[in-house]
Parts: sequence; structure tokens; C-alpha cells
Amino acid sequence: MKLGRQRGRPLGKSSFILVVGILVALASAVSFSAGLEEKCASCHAEQVKDWQQSHHFHAMEPATPQTVLGDFTNQTLNYQGATATFTRQGEQLFISMPGLDGKLQTLAVAYTFGYEPLQQYMFDAGKGKYQFFPFAWDSRVKENGGQRWFVLHPEQTPSDEFHWSNMGQNWNQMCADCHSTDFRKGFDLESQSYHSTYSAVNVSCAACHGSAEQHLKWAEGDKSIADKGYSTYIGVKAPLFRENDQGLMQAIADIKPSRQVQVCASCHSRRSALADSQAPDDYHNTFEPALITEGLYHADGQIWDEDYVWGSFLQSKMHEAGVTCSNCHNPHSGQIKLPGNQVCTQCHTQETYEDKKHHGHTLGSIGSACVDCHMPSTTYMQIDARRDHSFKVPRPDLSQSLGVPNACNGCHKDKSAKWSEANILQWHPESNYLGHEHFATAFHKGDTGAADAGQELTKIAQDPRYPDIIRASALHRMARTPGQNAVVAIARAVRDGDPIKRQAAIEAASAYPTPDKWRMLSELLDDTHLPVRTQAARSLARMLVQPQETALDATDSARLRKVLDEYREVQAYQADRGFAHTNLGNLEHELGRSRNAEKHYRKAIEVEPIFMPAYVNLADLYRIRQNEAKVQEVLQQALAINEGAAAVRYAMAMSYIRQGDKPKALPELKAAASGADASANFIYTYGLLLQDMNRIPDAIVQLQKAYEREPGNPDISYTLSQLYAANQQYDRALFYAKKLNALVPGNQQIQQMLRQLEQQQKD
Repeated sequence: MKLGRQRGRPLGKSSFILVVGILVALASAVSFSAGLEEKCASCHAEQVKDWQQSHHFHAMEPATPQTVLGDFTNQTLNYQGATATFTRQGEQLFISMPGLDGKLQTLAVAYTFGYEPLQQYMFDAGKGKYQFFPFAWDSRVKENGGQRWFVLHPEQTPSDEFHWSNMGQNWNQMCADCHSTDFRKGFDLESQSYHSTYSAVNVSCAACHGSAEQHLKWAEGDKSIADKGYSTYIGVKAPLFRENDQGLMQAIADIKPSRQVQVCASCHSRRSALADSQAPDDYHNTFEPALITEGLYHADGQIWDEDYVWGSFLQSKMHEAGVTCSNCHNPHSGQIKLPGNQVCTQCHTQETYEDKKHHGHTLGSIGSACVDCHMPSTTYMQIDARRDHSFKVPRPDLSQSLGVPNACNGCHKDKSAKWSEANILQWHPESNYLGHEHFATAFHKGDTGAADAGQELTKIAQDPRYPDIIRASALHRMARTPGQNAVVAIARAVRDGDPIKRQAAIEAASAYPTPDKWRMLSELLDDTHLPVRTQAARSLARMLVQPQETALDATDSARLRKVLDEYREVQAYQADRGFAHTNLGNLEHELGRSRNAEKHYRKAIEVEPIFMPAYVNLADLYRIRQNEAKVQEVLQQALAINEGAAAVRYAMAMSYIRQGDKPKALPELKAAASGADASANFIYTYGLLLQDMNRIPDAIVQLQKAYEREPGNPDISYTLSQLYAANQQYDRALFYAKKLNALVPGNQQIQQMLRQLEQQQKD
């Protein structure tokens, strides 16, 4: 099925024809899907019936009065100082809202998206591009606050990625490959249009089981067909598990190899798509998964941003034991297989775990359910609560030391983490968890730049007691802590059978000189997984412009160029996003082709004008050419779109400083340091400029803010120590000098500075 390609616009006669055309095209897709569904139901009636009640079935549907849950009886909602209206004309549904120019526009609703606990709606934005309206319908019952329209991202402005007009709210590249079956994006860069197709509008049987063509022929009597269709086994590895004498999960039957987790991960994971998927279990060749990193997860691996289950589940003891998704969930309805704690006690002994001695709560009260403590929920999209699937034991001790959340204080918000820890120790005085080591400590050190972070991360990366995704995430952080121990860990990861560890090894090696990286990573150019080999090629690209003594021979040069071509193909697949063209610009710049780099950066700006890194990188090209006028011209263009972009403000300040105009740089640095995305470096640099302009109290305030953001940065500690010493505040100066000494142990100059400060404090 090919989607309609007319632009949504204020209603008129031509718009009505457009709506009818869309519905006719959709009807053909629905009838195709229904025909296949009937064939499947002839043998698999129960499974199809379950599926018809599932989120998968309702993942996306043509917008009709039957599929739309929202109230379109001329309802209204305040939006951006105007009124949005939801109306119906016959079988067609419309939403009126202010456009980017502030004028009212009326758009036809083309599709529904999801249905519980909220339903979203899409409109045709022209050239095959489908966008989401900024509104959603709360489909919960009225008693729970539902049955209302609400603005999904009320804080978003036209410069934000998730504004309704931008690519964060685009169906073709953000959502379609999970909510439809056999999706093919079909983006054409020259016309900047989509020719997207799918075989079923929703998540159909084929999305998980693959093509049914051969299987149907076999079922209809063609006995010459041995292959019943998609042949990879995606069932449970074992039907049930039990705890053994050591308290470890053990399968009651032989573990059967299954690709189920990979199939589910295709949609239920945080990942980047590098190509159209070729098979349901093509995960590690089609997608580059996110690891347990800062901003996506808390340091202890609990979910933070929208992470979609897989990254959590891979951390769990259940995954390590062989449990798969369908041990707990009906794979066709998506629902839990048993009510309440029974889904857990099918493996975990009821007598032990449904006892107040274990959970400390009255049976039937909040806190007595397994999920209350081991699967705390985080709410996204304002009303969509999703449970953490890492099944962690609450660790209020880590809340105290690292600031991570814990399930106890998620309910007992009026109590302290110390109170929670004391209560757990009353129930479990011999706890194997509280007070014991956790990878979170090393991850926190890595994220804050602690002096011993490299040593701690290296241990975790090579410790088989930790799940693969945790070891990979430790490797990822080691990019900031290069050293001989890291080299050993990288070398082992490169030869590891797990693709996510090989992927992480590439990031871990990023700080080393390119010839050293070649020795560590070159074999990954032949990796069987597209994300691994293309990222390896990108990391090694500079080898093509190395000096003669470290240059590649003809064979290795050809190997590298071949995979770099694959890397370019990946960026071409993502060419509807500014980051893809910026990636190509960065590659060309690294290869010494400045003019090509400039073209790519300008294409990034054309394709996605709100993507600020493209402007910053383009400005940096002009800096290298010593053309500050062009630097400032490009940055002013960026600020006209997003005046709050911290990186752009910082780049502008640096341009003024290079011109010797520090007073003009000061407000730019202030804006950079105050931005929502301000880095410790921006704040630190602002503090340095304030110091240079003799505004010492203001400088100290900013430098302390920078220290709070990045306490492991020795430059910040050094500067603060010197400033306080100059102000004769020797206690404060000593505090930061000692921090510096811990960050850079054994440095004679720092130790001499310490002795001098101690003497000055005495005097």
C-alpha cells in the first residue's frame, strides 16, 4: 500500500476529495490485512482473537468514527493562546488549530495511533509525510482522570524537536517501523518526499512471524514445501523456571534456543534504525541499540527516559536464566498471563515471597505486590505509566550515595532514603544487596569524571558476573578513561561474541591515536553486523589520511573504503534527518575535504533547520578558514531559529573572543551557561571570562556551578582553589586543592600547592 501524498490544508472541495482518496487507499490496505487475518484464523482462531484485543492490533488504524476514541463532537481545547476544535463531518474527522503562522488551519485526521491509555492522531503534511497532531485523547475512564483532550507537549516551541511540525513528531522515520508491518521508508532526498509503504497498517502476524506465503501454501496442501514460512523459533526457551537450593532460577526443562527477545526488541528497545528491516529477528543488523547511559537510564540501570523494556530486561537475572517475554505475557494479546503476583509465583515460591516477612506490607495493600518493589513505574507522555523490567531490588542506600531513585520512596515520598534502608534491614538483616557493591558506583564515577573511574569501569567490563549490556555500558564510558587497562578490556570485547560489547568497544577506543585504534578495531571491519562494522569504519576513517609511515596498504585501504561506503549508505537511509548530513560533513572534514563537508552541513540545515550542531560545525569550518564574518553569519542564522541554543551561543562568544571583543562575548557566554542544555564547560568558560574581567564573586558562583556538574574535572578544581587562595579564603582553597590532588594523584606541583595553602592557613 502506498500512502497518499497531498498536503493537508484548510478545508475546501479539493480537501474533501483528498480525504475520500485517503480512505479509499486505506480501505484496500485494511481489506488486504483482513484477508490474511481470516486465513490465519482458520487454523489459529484463539491467537487471532487475542491479537484483535491487543495494542498491536490497535497500533495504527485508519481514522474513522469506529476507530477513533476521541470526542469529535465540536469539542474545544486551549492551545497556544487560541482554540483547537475537534469536529466530524459525516465519516470524516477534523482538527482545527493554529499553524506556524498563527492562522487557524483545519486538517483531516488520517490515522489513529495507539489506544490505551491515550490515543494520538496523524495528518497528511504533504509529499508523503505524516505528522502527529499536538493533542492526544486520554482514553482512561473518567474516574481516573480520562475521557479528555490534552496537549501532549505543551512546553514545545517550533525550535524543539518534538514540536508537532518537526521530525520528532514525524511518523515516517520515528514511529512507522514499529506500528506497521513490513514498513519501507522510501525517502527521496532530491524531492524531500516520502514514498512509504507497508503490508499491513498495524502490527500484524507477519511483523513477528515473517512472511506467511510459504506457510499458507503448505497449509493448503502443497507438501513439497518443507519450510512453513518464517522458520526461526521465537517461543519460550523453557515453559517454567524454579529456584534451586542456591536461590538461582533454573529451567524445569532443557533450554531451547529462541530468537524471541531479539524479535520483540525490534520495537521494544531504544535504538536507531540503520536500514529497513529484512526479517523480524534482524535486530543486530538493522538497529544500533542504546546502552545503559547517562540521560537514558539512572546510574543503577533504572529507566529514566523512554527506553522501551529491552535495555532493562537484559540487565535482569530473569534474562540471564533464560526467561523470555512470553513466560509472563501472552504473546498475542500482550496481556500478563496470570493475575497479580501469580505471574511471578509461577516460578518464585509463593510461601516465601507472598509473605509479610519478605515484603513488609499487609497482603493486598500497596507494597505487597511484587511489581510495587521490583518493577516501579515511570510515567511518560503525562499519563502512560511503564514498569521497569530490570526487576531490581530496592536500593535506598544507593539513593543516599548516588541520588538514584528507589521503589520505597517512590511510594513513601514523605520519608527519607535512610528511613527506607532501615526498614528493609529490619525485614532482611542479612541482606545480600544493601551495602554491597553495585555497578552504579562505577557508572556514576565514569559519568562525573572521578579519578578512579577507569579502573572501576575496566573491572566491570571484564567481569562475567555482570550482564552483557552492563559490561558494554561500562566499555562505552571508558572513552573518557583511556589507559593500558582499557586497552586490554577493548581487545577482549572486540573478540567477544556479543555484538553490543563489540559496538561499545568502538566507543571505548575513541580517545586513542588512530594507528592504535586500527590495531584494536580493524578486524571489526569484517563484522557480520552492519552497525558494528560501519561504526568501526567511521572510527578508523582518519587512517586514509595518515602520514606515510602509518598509512594503510592497498588491501586494508580498500577494506576500509568499502565499509565507509556502507556507512554513507546508512546516512543516506537517515537522510531525512539533519544528523545524517552532519555525520557525512564530519566524515568529509576528517578526510580533509572541506568543501564537501560544507555542502553536507548546508544540506543538514536545509533538511532540518532546527538541528543546531549543523550550524556550529559549519561555523567551525569558517573559523578554520579564519573568516569570522562568515562564522557569525551562520550562527546568527541559527539563533534566528533557536535563540536559546547553548552551543550556538558558546560558539558566538568564542568568535567574539577571537576578535578580542570580550565585552561582546560576555552576554553570549552568560546565555550559553544559563541554557537548558548548558554543559559544565560552558559554565566554566563563563566563569573564566568573569574572572578575567575581575568580577571575582560572580566568577566563583559560576565555577562552583561547573564543579557541581562535573566534580571530576581537574581544571575546575584548580581554578577554584587559585581563586579562593587569591581571596585569602584558604579553607575553601584547600578544599578544592585536596579534590584536585585526589583527581591527579602523585603530581608534585599540586602537592607543593597543598603544602603552601596549609602553611598560609596556619599563618
